[in-house]
Parts: sequence; structure tokens; C-alpha cells
Amino acid sequence: MRPLKIPRDELLQRCACTFKRLGYHGTTMDALAGACGFTKASFYHHYSNKEFLLRDVLEWTHQRASTLLFALAYDEALTAHERLTKMGRRAMGMFQDDAIGCLMGVIAVDASYGKPELMAPIRAFFDDWAKAFAHLLGEQLGEVQALVVARRWVADYEGAILLARVYDDPAYIEAVTERALALLGPGAPPSQTQ
Repeated sequence: MRPLKIPRDELLQRCACTFKRLGYHGTTMDALAGACGFTKASFYHHYSNKEFLLRDVLEWTHQRASTLLFALAYDEALTAHERLTKMGRRAMGMFQDDAIGCLMGVIAVDASYGKPELMAPIRAFFDDWAKAFAHLLGEQLGEVQALVVARRWVADYEGAILLARVYDDPAYIEAVTERALALLGPGAPPSQTQ
């Protein structure tokens, strides 16, 4: 395999943007190669097919979201309210960013029409997001109910991401965070949450 002309993270980010913009079925190896500054032939030295590349993109996206977003839910130095507030702000940036945006939602829709094997990494992403939210709610609601509410929040965010794009208005995403914060209740100092 030849060395990459661009860093791996940049390649995966460019490919994520292409998949998000064109969907799985609309994305070609030509489009992916062009987005990365490769010829199609040289791109095949790095990725033999679109599905293999997409799996790397989904894994990279999941890892990035885990580090930049989901991990905030486990920062015990902050109150649950403060963690959720930070998650909401971070989500605003990430979901409007071309690198991550609503990639999982776009691919999930495409995968449901003929690529069910792609659903496992997408489910894992949404499950980890829900677990992060459930962690914030665990003491307040109990484990089972916290996960139910957390999955609802993930669904709310996904819908808000779509509407924010359709109407070019991030207020939809902000509103989900505000509703979640209201359900979580007022923030307490860190010493009262441990």
C-alpha cells in the first residue's frame, strides 16, 4: 500500500463529507478519490471498495464523537446540568460541521434500503450516545427509565439536526438541549452529585 498524500484523519473527514452530501448510493469511488485529491486508480491502492472505506469513516466518526461529545457526560467534576450544557454546545458545532454533521442519519437511511450490514456500526454510535445521556439521568431516573429517556433525546437530536439543515436554523438543536436541561432540572454543585 502506498503512503497517503494527506493525513488519514483528513482523508476520512473529506470522505465523510462526501458520503454525507451524496449518501451511500450516490457516492462513487470517483467522487471519493476526487475529494481527497487522488486519481481513482491511486485511491484503490488505499481502499479497494466504497463499503470498506465507509466502515472506516463510520468508525472514525464514532471515535471522534466519543472523544469530543459523549465523554463529556462522564466528567464527574461537573454537575449533570453542566455536562449536558457542554454536550449541547459541542453538539451544535459538531452537527453543523461538514465532517460529522448528520452522517449517521444519512447512512442509516441509505443502509435501510439494501445495506443492512452497515446498521451495526450506526447502532453502536446511537447506543453510545444514548448511554452517555443515560449516565446523566441515572441517579435521577434509575437505569432503565434513564435509557428510555436518553434514547428519546437521541431521536430528538437527530430530528433537530435534520430540521436545522432543512431550514438552515440551528435553533432546532438548541431547543432539544433546552428541553433536555429542563427535564434534568436545575444544576447542583459537583459535591451534591457525587
